[in-house]
Amino acid sequence: MPRAASQPSGRGRPIDPDIETRLLSTTLELYGDLGWARLNLDLIARHAKVGKAALYRRWQTKEQIMSAALRFSQRSLGDLDTGTLRGDLVAVGQETAERLFGNHGTVRMRAMIDAKVFPELFEGEIAGVRAEGITGGREIIFRAIERGEIAKGTSPALILDAVAGTIEHHYLMTPNSKLKEFEAGIDKYIESVVDLVLGGVKSQSSSADR
Repeated sequence: MPRAASQPSGRGRPIDPDIETRLLSTTLELYGDLGWARLNLDLIARHAKVGKAALYRRWQTKEQIMSAALRFSQRSLGDLDTGTLRGDLVAVGQETAERLFGNHGTVRMRAMIDAKVFPELFEGEIAGVRAEGITGGREIIFRAIERGEIAKGTSPALILDAVAGTIEHHYLMTPNSKLKEFEAGIDKYIESVVDLVLGGVKSQSSSADR
């Protein structure tokens, strides 16, 4: 008789396909709550209910896992291409709002503060994540220039800062008791911000042409 196919012995723990997602999500959650100084790998492993060995096989420093976590949560702005600058900027605004109102809304705020308190963070692993976000945003503006929607020499930083920065500032200045109301009307607010910014850009271009 032919021998039966060998079966798995069942020894050891089964591989968890969601382990990396759980570790990265936990990293973002803890960083948002505690900040950089109090974040450490052992704490991440404990809260994610993952063995330390499994974590250290993937990342050996908190800079490495934080870099991976930020990439995990960051949508590339270069992928946003609606065909018009207005559509792209509305999408940038929506992505900004989703990040603020999402499960890890405080992460971006923490990162901006910690970049000043711990500048060495942005000279190593995490610097690449930041650069990717800047590059993606610049692509949106360069495409608009190529389409003839705005003048050559228009500053990508000014436009993107005006859109994303306005939304972030309004979020920070809104009392917690009013955040639900702000979120409910966020789409209209984003469109108003984008139209105001584009109005200024086009007005500046018209003045330069005279």
